[in-house]
Amino acid sequence: MTPSMKVDSSAGMIRHHNRPVVTGLAPGLAGEEVLQGDALFLLATAPDTHSRHVFKLGSLPGLERYTVCHRWEPYWMKPAAGADLAGVPEETQMLLAKLDSGWLLVVPLLDDLFRFYLRGTKNHELELVGETGDATTVGHGGLALYVAHGDDPFALARRGAREVMKRLGTGRLRRNKPLPAFAEQFGWCTWDAFYQEVSADKIADGLATFAQGGVQPRFLIVDDGWLSTRRMPTGEKRLTAFAANEKFPGDLSVTVQLAKEKYAVETVLAWHTIVGYWGGVDGSSLPAYQVVDQVRHFGAGILAHMPAFNELWWGPMVGYVHAEDAEKFFDDFHAHLKGQGVDGVKVDSQAVLESLCQGQGSRVSVTSAYRRALETSATKHFGGALINCMSNAQETWYGSSESTLLRSSIDFFPTMPETHGAHLYTNAQVGLWFGEFMHPDWDMFQSHHEWGAFHAAGRAISGGPVYVSDRPQETRFDVLRKLVCSDGSVLRCPAPALPTLDCLTVDPTREDVLLKIWNRNGERGVVGVFNARYRGPERIQGRVSPTDVPGLTEGVQRVACFCHQAQRLAVLSTEDSLDVSLAEGQFELFTFAPILGRCAPIGLINMLNTGAAIESITWLDADTCELIVRDHGELWIWAAEAPRDVAANGLGCTFGHDRGSGAVRIALEQAGQQQVVLRW
Repeated sequence: MTPSMKVDSSAGMIRHHNRPVVTGLAPGLAGEEVLQGDALFLLATAPDTHSRHVFKLGSLPGLERYTVCHRWEPYWMKPAAGADLAGVPEETQMLLAKLDSGWLLVVPLLDDLFRFYLRGTKNHELELVGETGDATTVGHGGLALYVAHGDDPFALARRGAREVMKRLGTGRLRRNKPLPAFAEQFGWCTWDAFYQEVSADKIADGLATFAQGGVQPRFLIVDDGWLSTRRMPTGEKRLTAFAANEKFPGDLSVTVQLAKEKYAVETVLAWHTIVGYWGGVDGSSLPAYQVVDQVRHFGAGILAHMPAFNELWWGPMVGYVHAEDAEKFFDDFHAHLKGQGVDGVKVDSQAVLESLCQGQGSRVSVTSAYRRALETSATKHFGGALINCMSNAQETWYGSSESTLLRSSIDFFPTMPETHGAHLYTNAQVGLWFGEFMHPDWDMFQSHHEWGAFHAAGRAISGGPVYVSDRPQETRFDVLRKLVCSDGSVLRCPAPALPTLDCLTVDPTREDVLLKIWNRNGERGVVGVFNARYRGPERIQGRVSPTDVPGLTEGVQRVACFCHQAQRLAVLSTEDSLDVSLAEGQFELFTFAPILGRCAPIGLINMLNTGAAIESITWLDADTCELIVRDHGELWIWAAEAPRDVAANGLGCTFGHDRGSGAVRIALEQAGQQQVVLRW
């Protein structure tokens, strides 16, 4: 195939089918063509060696709108949308542009020494910045950018991720890595419940609360506050031992045993940071490792957003375990935790490594060494049960060969109402590109919070794990019962949720548009619609359609649509849409089931992710349909005609049929998996 995208160095542009898609390219940017034809890699080479280079990338002819994901601090990304390239923030790690000719994906990359990012200029153009992060590690540049053009942004991301990972060879795609088993279960994290005041007694109180309410977590995260630390003369706290502090008499084993034997917890994860604790490791207390005092030194892009970041929060100094000893450090740490009965780890503050590489080599090589060590240990001791956190730098997204679960947004903040809509918006947007490499984890939330149901709806269709951080005696079990099955599992979509096509290049936290997020449960689609504005207009109007779920309507003429909040069933043609009007904090979930044959199974309408309750659909003959349903509850199926009889687990059961809506309503009373057979 003749490549259709090429760099025209003499004209300073990138052409697609001879049409310019990037103009104003600086000298030193050369193309490396991709065989598929509609994409290329860009190599950036400066005439002199340095630890930081800036290249002019230029403008995008025919630009209509764009969306980006950028870091404003080292650990997290957030989206931004606009029409003027001057607004592209520092530390942009992905840009998707809607041109008059189609969609253009522009992704900065990394190689052995340099990592690259994008930023806008006052001249309404893009610049490409490359840095090693270490003033003593210099070079001319390297593999800098992936550029691709296409008609379908979702297909563009999938294809682009395959090409990028094949070229980089630094990790594996999400689809090629299994999720840890605990992601299928409901969980509880201690963070927002207790923060750093967590203790063995408080965890016992929390687990007792869940048991009293009849919805028990199957995995438990013992978050920050359990480790043994001491404050250093320079102000930061450092790790002094692998054993728990005095709030956990007898180390963690007592709490782990209680959780598993009395409260049905199957998996316990313990929290620590990538460098041990926020201030690293106290070398005098743990002398088995090379510990170097390193001053935090983040790059210019981060400091452009937060100039004082090097001194914020945890102090300017870190007790850094040299990369040569990282493997031994994690192996010893995790062996101790495994001995306490711990089954996995949540590892925080991962992007701090880029600030600690002065004199240690490039940020890419330091992070790569730590990632290998961490993943090797987590696989050896915990079978890969690892949540990566505070790790939204490219090195982690592209450099993870074994682990796949990664927190994709900053925390759920109970006391900051302006953040709740942005939380869902961020996770969905980050999932579009970066979710091809790692599986997004949308973080915990609190069921008893004012916005608890809003967050529950987002988590229900997110495709990630579902876990809460409820305080004891405050859990809203009516919210949890819409998420959790009787066996403690959750109804999870297999893939990450993404923004709908009409939401890709808008900012629903600032513009008067509804946030729409889509996902799939087999042949059924789901669209979550949210008012993500804080202190915006009284209500925001929008529309939802079966076509919001890519591929759902192919070969289909009609679709059954269930509205969760309204508890209403309707039949739509594939071109129909429904009006939606939502006030602040409101949401609606739409389950779309293609009508094929006599019926369209909807799912359990008492659950937020209604369609995920149906595991399989088998037509035994032209008039007999067998469903495997995950749990008990009220099962709805659309059918033009009422079935002759319905059986659940071999026993006849009562059902009703509403001719107006077509809803067949079946009450499944036995807990656990159900075999439901309908005959016409």
